[in-house]
Amino acid sequence: MWVQIPPSALKPLPGLFPFSGTNLASLLVGRGSSMMSDEMTNEPRGAGRIPTIWIVALVVLGILILGDLNRRMADARRLEQDAITLETEVAGMATERVELMTQVAEATSEPVIAEWAHEQAKMVLPGEVLVVPVAPGGALPTAESGETGQEEPPSNFEIWLALLFGG
Repeated sequence: MWVQIPPSALKPLPGLFPFSGTNLASLLVGRGSSMMSDEMTNEPRGAGRIPTIWIVALVVLGILILGDLNRRMADARRLEQDAITLETEVAGMATERVELMTQVAEATSEPVIAEWAHEQAKMVLPGEVLVVPVAPGGALPTAESGETGQEEPPSNFEIWLALLFGG
């Protein structure tokens, strides 16, 4: 059982306490609050403490925020790697573009066009005569082989036999 003593009841005796200017009641109230019961304080019970539910909610919220941050960092890393890959592809395509532009410039030059016209298109300049060699006797060259060049693909059974038995 606790008894509340008014602060005016306890006056310090000079030289008895090393706490100059303080009385016993202020020591009990100020520092020794664990010595007093909750009924003696003016504050409602649990005031000044954070409820456990709020602590749990803050921890869960912190975990969710950290998870989202981790996901965003992974996305950023993936996007940076994709950007590097795309930069490499763009550089390769720029090189290919330069090569193709060079080929177009060469193909559209006058000497290349004239050479193609004479050799493959069988065109002649004015004053020239086109000569086409013909086989003797007027026979047209034919393919010596009667095959059409198309072989029948092996059946599935033959493929499996070859895979299983090495034959």
